Amino acid sequence: MKKMLFIRNEKAFLPEIEAYIRYFNKTKEFIAYDSSKLNGDFDQNEYDILWEFKGVGGLKATDQILIHEYASLSTGTFPVLKNTIKTLKNRKPNLRVFLNANVKSGFNFKDTIPYCYRDMGIDRIFLQNEMQNKEFDFVYIGSISKCREIDQLLHAFTTKMKGKLLLIGPADDDLYTAYKDNKDITFTGKVRYNEVPQIASTAEYGVNFIPDRYPFNIQTSTKLLEYLALGLKVITTDYEWVRQFEQKNNCSFFKLNINHFDHSQLEKHEFISNLNREYYLWDNVIDRSNILQKIIELGKP
Repeated sequence: MKKMLFIRNEKAFLPEIEAYIRYFNKTKEFIAYDSSKLNGDFDQNEYDILWEFKGVGGLKATDQILIHEYASLSTGTFPVLKNTIKTLKNRKPNLRVFLNANVKSGFNFKDTIPYCYRDMGIDRIFLQNEMQNKEFDFVYIGSISKCREIDQLLHAFTTKMKGKLLLIGPADDDLYTAYKDNKDITFTGKVRYNEVPQIASTAEYGVNFIPDRYPFNIQTSTKLLEYLALGLKVITTDYEWVRQFEQKNNCSFFKLNINHFDHSQLEKHEFISNLNREYYLWDNVIDRSNILQKIIELGKP
């Protein structure tokens, strides 16, 4: 049985790592480990497969299979330049995994290294937490930071919207300080992943607030998948990926214009979700990626 090590910074969220580990540990070929649970004390030479989620740099493999996963494009200032640096500077792995074709195109590798796509998925625990009693009107799951323009959402909520807003995730100190005393806004801070479904399901609407700018507007929104799995009505900013998702999955979401929010329009909107939740469960997502077969083929002489 081959040993597989997922390299993760302890602060990185990456729910896909837990999904991968469960998936590969059910096979007869592999046993998988999370580096963040080894207290930083591991010898990479003890593992047959090294799996990195790429920034710049990283491990140098000897006789191991090296996998590079690009779960997103670069963000912040000069994202395209950052993508180019990663493309040119990172070592060549045995296999690359991309979130989707948009991410692969953004890095624009020119070599012939094998690759596959692995989109985001949902944990089965999100299928078991539909709540009847709603304590909150709106919930937002994710990083509460200015780089994702959540300051604009909070300003709009306090000036144009009405209701109670639940924020699940780590918050920038200045945003927390500015809004923590607002009686209609509740911050949970960072919570354990297995607690998220029960907390989030206490709201009626899931807010998918994504800036309509590169690269956010062409990447999968995990929070949107989770809202739908919980049976929440989705309020979202309007951008390319979300419109493609609506069409593909026969859904209808309320498009949020924070400058001209109209509660009457929200109440009149016909929310439609025909999402096949089983299709987006992690095991099924990983199955469709064909990662397992590609890794097995890499191990053949």
